[in-house]
Amino acid sequence: MQHSLGLQKGLIGLVNGYAGEAHAGRNNLVAAHELLHTLGATDKYDMDTLEPLWPDGYADPTQYPLYPQTRAEIMSGRLQVSPGWLMLPPSLDHAVIGPATAIEINWLAPHNNL
Repeated sequence: MQHSLGLQKGLIGLVNGYAGEAHAGRNNLVAAHELLHTLGATDKYDMDTLEPLWPDGYADPTQYPLYPQTRAEIMSGRLQVSPGWLMLPPSLDHAVIGPATAIEINWLAPHNNL
């Protein structure tokens, strides 16, 4: 949603949500996305096109065929149905925290190639 934000410095999140029970799923998705920003997660989408960045912005980056994706990586915030066709997931049930985001928020240790 436009004008929602999460800031790591200050641990501040602001969600511009919609009123009504019908919007709870999307509001929760946006709130979780902004909360993860406060924990250090970065956006995983192209700022110009809003398309998820491959591979970190895809819930299932190794899926074959790649499209349609049925889940969204929470920090990309969109399902990539086909090239150029994006959908907002209806709720958190259609989103995952991918490995790159999990490392950023310290849920996973970074891989060390020693």
